[in-house]
Amino acid sequence: MTMRHSKSIKAAAAIIAISLACLSIASLLVQSAANKHVMKEIPTLHNLIEQHLRRNLIRHPNRKQATSEQEETSTNNDDAASFDPNSYAYLIIHYHKTGHHLSRSLRDFLVAGTPDGPVSNNRENTFQHRMHEENTGCPQAMTLSPGIIHVQAAPNFFCDTNILVEYLLRNDNMFQEKKGVKIIHLVRNPFSLAVSNWIYHAQYPTPELWVKSIDPCTEELWFDRQSLGDLVRPTLLLGDDPVMQYDDFESLHRVCTELYRTRDEAKEWSFYTHLRHLDPQSALSLATTHMMIQGKSGGDILRMASNIVKLKQLQQLEDQIRLSQHVPSPEPHERMIQVMTLSMQEFTEHPKAATLRFLDFALGDASPPEVKVGIAREYKKSYDEKVKKGDEHITNDKEIMNGQQENIVEKKEELEGYLREHELFGRVLGNIERLVQDALRDSGSAT
Repeated sequence: MTMRHSKSIKAAAAIIAISLACLSIASLLVQSAANKHVMKEIPTLHNLIEQHLRRNLIRHPNRKQATSEQEETSTNNDDAASFDPNSYAYLIIHYHKTGHHLSRSLRDFLVAGTPDGPVSNNRENTFQHRMHEENTGCPQAMTLSPGIIHVQAAPNFFCDTNILVEYLLRNDNMFQEKKGVKIIHLVRNPFSLAVSNWIYHAQYPTPELWVKSIDPCTEELWFDRQSLGDLVRPTLLLGDDPVMQYDDFESLHRVCTELYRTRDEAKEWSFYTHLRHLDPQSALSLATTHMMIQGKSGGDILRMASNIVKLKQLQQLEDQIRLSQHVPSPEPHERMIQVMTLSMQEFTEHPKAATLRFLDFALGDASPPEVKVGIAREYKKSYDEKVKKGDEHITNDKEIMNGQQENIVEKKEELEGYLREHELFGRVLGNIERLVQDALRDSGSAT
């Protein structure tokens, strides 16, 4: 090879190396621009709250006071509704046996309460229930548009609070301002939920076929590595007064495996057959462990408890940021994250009063009092008719026979007492019961 030829090859190699470097730099610049674009789409929580404060002219020592002209205009418009329901997204959350049908009724109440919105997205769930993003722990594809009513079963709120609040507040509608989100959280006493869950699934024929195909004791994992126990530990196992202890998950699993397919005649039984043919206390225990440890097909008792804690943390985070910006605490209806916790018990014992409380929280003065009263009156009437006719989702006062031909509905109080006295169930469910009661009290519940 000649020296001239060798130099030519080296020169060509140098040119290629420079070209590759330029391409790499260009790629980095494009990626940087893309990242900046994403950051603009999802601003930080501090920016979101700052924008909200400026929009609503919340008075602050360093901000200008409203002009006398604005105050006069406001006085002259006292008769007009001050709350615009289209500026908030609505999220109605429920769990298994905590108000599937009720959540649809609440959605319909909101639509009927105001002629110009909000409206329903007409979906069974806004995003996939009991699922989340692998990296964040937030629900997959969760975008809550303003002026839209989103109904959602069993959401996985396992992400960091700072991330979750940004997911809740981001807005995909460039034509409609979003001031915040109103969350209606339907909960239930965990002892009542556990007994109702077993009775409902032990019916013949079963209302839900999945109880014939699942293994209640084999741990269900997300992404082959994430268990429900791992994901709820930050909310239920930490703090000065934790809801659970670290070894409770193992103890619950042990209860399950000691009851499932352990008897000779039960080796081929399905989960459903166990629920019908075990003695009532054993069948209830098996059903309850499934509602506490299985993340994908069950687990809603722990999911509900974890979400109560997470929603409270969201509100505390907003308070902390306002305090850091030296902004006074807002009126309840001015908050960006507004949460109302409602119980099944309220709507069964006081259907009219509970409906009115819900409508006042959700619609404020955007709905006339006489309209709200009319909606509440109609709901009480329809609920009373459902109970009288024996709706399949209302197990009160029904006759449901198990495999031993016992009317298990009559055993409700006895079985709740059994759970309360149980060393493991009594302690964990008792702690969750107090969590539920505190959340209801914070929302002004009378039950």
